[in-house]
Amino acid sequence: MSGDEAAAESVRPVLDAIAGPWVHTGAFGTGALMKYVANLLLAVHTVAAAEAMELARRGGLDLDLVQRTLDDSIGSSAIWRQRGPVMRARTWSPAPGPISTLHPILEQIEDHATATALPTPVFTSAKAVFDKAVAEGWGALDIACVLDQIAGVSALDPSQGEDHA
Repeated sequence: MSGDEAAAESVRPVLDAIAGPWVHTGAFGTGALMKYVANLLLAVHTVAAAEAMELARRGGLDLDLVQRTLDDSIGSSAIWRQRGPVMRARTWSPAPGPISTLHPILEQIEDHATATALPTPVFTSAKAVFDKAVAEGWGALDIACVLDQIAGVSALDPSQGEDHA
């Protein structure tokens, strides 16, 4: 939460009840910037996890073994642990985190980075994967479906992914 700290404290019980863990980020507007930082990492980590999962699949590795091995490794991330099983099973729907919810925030991040003259080569690459997914009508699917973008199959056609599960 951003803005007046005293005001934030006055509604702490409500925020605790509806928001789970929260922090006061400072002056008004800094909360949105914190969300940008978090969602930039979400996008980048999701695409990186998809690339890693597809590399393992194409290498003939047992994907369950890969998941278990990397879950607690230095190369792991919350996205790997949470979305890796979704990627392995190719269960894009129902989507607890649909692309259509994330994509507008990615646009805002891109605009903010441009406005601040920040080069974002990794984010830009990850966003391009999400942009393509949106263009192909995958907005209602879980963000983990970018695995199919990486694999070159359609997340909308389950039969295409049979060899990719």
